[in-house]
Amino acid sequence: MSNKDDFFMRKAIYCAKQATRAVIPNPKVGAVIVKNGHIISTGYHRKSGQHHAEIIALLKAGKNARNSTLYVTLEPCSSFGKTPPCVNEIIKSGIKKVVIGSADPNPVNHEKSTAILRQSGIEVVSGVLKDKCDELIEDFRKYIVTGLPFVTAKVAQSADGKISTTTGDSKWISNEASRKKVQFLRANSDAVMVGVNTVIKDNPSLTIRISSLKFIQPWRIIIDPFLIIPETANVLNDIFFEKTVLVVKNEIASQSKARNLSEKGIKIIGIESDSDIIDPKSILSKLAQFPIMSILIEGGPATLGSFLDCQSIDKIHIFIAPMIIGGANAPGSFAGKGTPLIKDAIKLDKISWKKYNTDILLTGYPIYKQTGG
Repeated sequence: MSNKDDFFMRKAIYCAKQATRAVIPNPKVGAVIVKNGHIISTGYHRKSGQHHAEIIALLKAGKNARNSTLYVTLEPCSSFGKTPPCVNEIIKSGIKKVVIGSADPNPVNHEKSTAILRQSGIEVVSGVLKDKCDELIEDFRKYIVTGLPFVTAKVAQSADGKISTTTGDSKWISNEASRKKVQFLRANSDAVMVGVNTVIKDNPSLTIRISSLKFIQPWRIIIDPFLIIPETANVLNDIFFEKTVLVVKNEIASQSKARNLSEKGIKIIGIESDSDIIDPKSILSKLAQFPIMSILIEGGPATLGSFLDCQSIDKIHIFIAPMIIGGANAPGSFAGKGTPLIKDAIKLDKISWKKYNTDILLTGYPIYKQTGG
């Protein structure tokens, strides 16, 4: 592994990040072909069913690909899917070296193309910028391994952990730069989720407000066990109403209000539940069938708390604003059951910090204690 390999793999990562959610249920992948120290072509996977990143780069390079090096963020596929195996085309192209970031988590392909390439006399280097390449496919990895979507929680709070005042006022805790970042978080998610109380309180649109046509509007998932959402809510009446999903208790799904909304084009998911809270894992299992591979939960505290209690949050973004709200009854970011002892609090791993003007974004991955079984 060399600094040169790192440099060109970063270029491949940049390419992968150009992809939109049109790739699902495939991962985001970028590729770069280098010859005599110069990039001669690049590619990224644009849409499920279309050419993979490596093939696009090979087609651009043409005959010039012979005796060059291919940098790819994810191990090339070795099996037939909607497209033929990439590994075959790499061998035919005359590529002399392949540098890979992440191994494919799919058992059908895992490390198989690496072996095939080496058997064909092609030098293979694996694990270059592995952590960064793994992050590119963290949603794909969970979806392939568990069959469930990757769940990211997003919170905007004051320095003392409040998400609103005692009167419910919350606009705006985070600054404009932070809110712009949230738009990109939405754009890189298959779905945005909130609880119905957030809809009643704020009437959000949960849309992507970025001046670019390349982003795909994510599904809008509203957790609403008893279907109390106002029929005037933005998510039921704007141009994206057909991308709204209401998750309700199973017996509610057959009531007249649910039927009327369903006839209008709103999707209703009924889930069996013996309590007022619908099991998050059951919700995720249903949504995975869409397919939905990644979900951004934006609130409120009850929804975030229930998913955290069930160990169903994979990643957390906390925007911290430099203000003190105070108030014993002002709500915090996560409700739910919580933990009685500090020693049992959920710790965050792989911590990163970034400033957005005066706000600070804390990002981390929850570490859950294994429960019985």
